[in-house]
Amino acid sequence: MKKNVLISIAVIAVLAGYLIINSLIPKNVVTLPTIKSPVTELVLKKGEAIILIKQDGDSWKVNEFEGDKNIIANMVNKIKDLTITDLISDKPHYERYELDNDHAIRVQAKSNGQIVRDVYIGKKGSTYRHTYVRLEGDPKVYLAEDTLDSYFNKTVDELRNKDIVQLDIAKIDTVKLWYKNTTLTLQKKVVEKKNEEGNAQKEKQEKSKEVEKEEQWICKEQPAVILDNNKVKEMLYTFDPLKAYSFPDVNAKTLTGKIASITVSVKGEELQKPEDITLVIHKEYENNRYVCTSSKSQYVFTLDEWRAKRIFKTLHDLKK
Repeated sequence: MKKNVLISIAVIAVLAGYLIINSLIPKNVVTLPTIKSPVTELVLKKGEAIILIKQDGDSWKVNEFEGDKNIIANMVNKIKDLTITDLISDKPHYERYELDNDHAIRVQAKSNGQIVRDVYIGKKGSTYRHTYVRLEGDPKVYLAEDTLDSYFNKTVDELRNKDIVQLDIAKIDTVKLWYKNTTLTLQKKVVEKKNEEGNAQKEKQEKSKEVEKEEQWICKEQPAVILDNNKVKEMLYTFDPLKAYSFPDVNAKTLTGKIASITVSVKGEELQKPEDITLVIHKEYENNRYVCTSSKSQYVFTLDEWRAKRIFKTLHDLKK
């Protein structure tokens, strides 16, 4: 019995010694060179798919589309600040770490056409705070800081700028709303403010000949119906901002019919004509979204259900 215990202790001691010695051996973790020049281009490759992200003045193009500046800025910063923390394997066991050609995301950062970083991104580490990577021209597998796939595992649609338009709703003075085969024309008028403070206050104002004014939305077709200004404003917040959820592969010319539409007239600067901006909700789409078009976008886009339904309004919905 004692012999078995001694053998076990010896084995543990040998393993512990091995681990200690192994931890003291330098692992040749690489230090990536600092990227000093501005990154002007990113190329993302995964399998057969290639996404080209290129700086265009103050903006970015994702293939031929306008890119989301914030998302791309995060990608550029992350690839510039990439930090290798550990050597995992000096042999190309790529499938185990999803660094093979079918799974890895290859990211090439360029500065004015010159490649300044070329890295393959694999799966997350076991702690979900690191990512397995390999470098072009180096067969070793490393561990890098952060979950890099959350930055670079993107589709073209996810990288596109989703902003359609952003309006100051205070500058909207006319609204044409179509819903349930009925058209409503809403106009913002300046009217005398109703006095709710009693006769004494009213007489005081009359004596001073000071009449308070306020803005009031009025329905041209039914002027006797008193509208709730807050309900109209809530509807107009659709445009502050109007932001797409996605850009489906749908040809605008093939769209027929509509569920609802709204056209707002926005006051321009002095001597400028008002601008009419239209949003059309065409049909329901997958995952509780709606297919839409707008005079401010050449592309078909989708809106979340709650955004689209902001304009699903009848006169009854807007009155006090």
